[in-house]
Amino acid sequence: MQRALDFDRSPPLRVSFRFILNVPLFLMLAALGLAWLALSGQPYLRWNPLVLATAHLFTLGVLASAMLGALMQILPVATRLPLLHVRITSFFVHICLTAGTLALAAGFISAVGLFHTLAVVLLGAAFLVFLSSVAAGMARHWSQRAPGAGEVLSAVRLALLALLVTVVLGAFMAGLRGNLWGVGATQVGAWLHDLPDLHVAWGLAGWVGLLVVGVSYQVIPIFQATEIYPQRLTDTLAPAVFVLLGVITTAGGWQTSHGEAAALLRLGAFSLLAIAFLMYAGVTSRLLWTRKRPSAEPTTRFWHLSMACLMLAAALGIARAWWPSGTPATLEMALGTLLIPGFAVSAVNGMLYKIVQFLLWHNAQRQAPVALPFMPKVRQFIPEPAAHRQFLLHLSAVVLLTLACMAPALLLPAALALAASAGMLGWNIFRGLQRYLQTSRRIVQALADTPPFPTSEKGG
Repeated sequence: MQRALDFDRSPPLRVSFRFILNVPLFLMLAALGLAWLALSGQPYLRWNPLVLATAHLFTLGVLASAMLGALMQILPVATRLPLLHVRITSFFVHICLTAGTLALAAGFISAVGLFHTLAVVLLGAAFLVFLSSVAAGMARHWSQRAPGAGEVLSAVRLALLALLVTVVLGAFMAGLRGNLWGVGATQVGAWLHDLPDLHVAWGLAGWVGLLVVGVSYQVIPIFQATEIYPQRLTDTLAPAVFVLLGVITTAGGWQTSHGEAAALLRLGAFSLLAIAFLMYAGVTSRLLWTRKRPSAEPTTRFWHLSMACLMLAAALGIARAWWPSGTPATLEMALGTLLIPGFAVSAVNGMLYKIVQFLLWHNAQRQAPVALPFMPKVRQFIPEPAAHRQFLLHLSAVVLLTLACMAPALLLPAALALAASAGMLGWNIFRGLQRYLQTSRRIVQALADTPPFPTSEKGG
């Protein structure tokens, strides 16, 4: 497995950092949406418009922003495969993703079809341009890919294919809400009624799950000082997850003609999918517990929380698949909470603290051709105590949100804890960026004050 990173191929700071800045902003918006729901007295259920809006603020505003930005940074560094025209791609995708997410949330809350139409156009453009840029970059530079990066690339490519499926399903359903097309002309089978569940499965297990898996193969051994992942897992997990998602999708269409056999096949595939992620979470937790560094950093705690939530979600997923008489609403909400704020947002938090600090330090180093005594170390851009305080707030939010699925009275405290976590994450990133800008100004001043090296004259 590839352990070294080629930081000379890192794109400019603004390419990925504009996406990173979206994370605390949309976390705060999601917290405000949950607080609004709690104060309004509306039911805290999956199909509530405010819950749908908040879920997409999480998945698009927080997770997609973080993951698209991370891919623009990690692909050239870890695999030597840059995106095509990454500066233009980054600018365009960021604008469309941000505006499209806000439009989609507004569409759910207001039930105005125009917002859904805008969301289809903007989000469709964002993901189409991003996927095209990745595919073109891979095609052009495939012969230059890093040796040993096969495990990462396998998971990332399958995650991007899962993203494509997720976007197509989501755009189709948003188009229905925006009256861009009608159901009657497209009703091709029983799977049409399963589209929301398929959209969630491909989005969370395929796109988010596989991308976290693929990136963790690289960042956990390097940044957490662990052993590398077992090759049997890295070779088989991502393809198995993708195949199982394909079986789940296909079996849904067979149910009208094959009845009970197709239903059993689907339940079995759901169970195996949960077991696959349970195995991944168990292996990752073991690697983290046996890491070479004696003391746990805040990023390590975020990863521990992420894997604990994934294991609980996998157990709930199996229970949901085999529940005898329909899934209780509280179980569905708990499963979504464990997967989105628990597993995915925790993993993003853990990666952000490492990525942000290193990006700021690396870009500061790029500006200095010589060693300067005032150059901060990597860990000095965001102090560990500040990151630890944000972890405690995030942990509180995840616990309270999970309990709120059974006791809705806890939803407001959960929203307030999430808002506090988002605010502290934003403040920590801002402080790191502020230190970077101060360091950049000092570098410019130091280089201006440095006398030029003396040169010898001919005949001197």
